[in-house]
Amino acid sequence: MRERRPTRRDLADPLTRVAKPHRLLQPAAGPLIAAGLRMLSRKSLGGLQTDLSSRVLGTDGSPLPGLYAAGEVAGFGGGGMHGYRSLEGTFLGGCLFSGRIAGRAAAAAI
Repeated sequence: MRERRPTRRDLADPLTRVAKPHRLLQPAAGPLIAAGLRMLSRKSLGGLQTDLSSRVLGTDGSPLPGLYAAGEVAGFGGGGMHGYRSLEGTFLGGCLFSGRIAGRAAAAAI
């Protein structure tokens, strides 16, 4: 509770708060309500293993002919240009960058 007190002094807290602060198991607070949750993955932070030309690598490490990967499937999400602590929506730069690399590599292969 001690950690939350500085945030309660913020101007937005009393304006946006729906219920007054109270102990969770306080009898006067009313019954506890349960809600069912479903897990949702918003970021895979993984993908296919690729080389620097965005060619997809097989299990033996050699590039698969004619197969390129771009975007999040290219595996840049787990520490790429934005790092492990990237926020939602910041993968657009990585998607554009890896798409550009994959497009140029595919065009050069033709």
